[in-house]
Amino acid sequence: MIFTERTIKIKNGSAVINLPIVLYRGDKNIEVIFKITNNKFKFSPEKANFITESSAKFGQLAIETPDGSEIFSDISECVDGKVIFVITGEMIDELHEVGFYSFHIRLFNDDQTSRVTIPPIINGIEIRVPIVDEDE
Repeated sequence: MIFTERTIKIKNGSAVINLPIVLYRGDKNIEVIFKITNNKFKFSPEKANFITESSAKFGQLAIETPDGSEIFSDISECVDGKVIFVITGEMIDELHEVGFYSFHIRLFNDDQTSRVTIPPIINGIEIRVPIVDEDE
């Protein structure tokens, strides 16, 4: 599987991604690995990685598409203090899905009875039209 890694830093109630995720219509099964730092919900002041500190075991991506509709990823297990999501082909294969996406990451405890949502990443994902497309 193809993957990319991003760091999300929480500061003053806002979230900033170190580099937007840019994909093209027709791309599929791209694994995105997020490390979240400096969140106000900490259990240990010595560490910088919120997922490790909080004992978050699972994560979910809640996405707002360019047309205002919503996509919720499957809830996935956190690995090595990072939360991992897969952007599937079905999420970005239609022309109306081209544009900027904003998203939240929801983190869950081990039995998924508690949830915390980090501040939104505005325009953190951009889907573009490729210059050549074999489907057209």
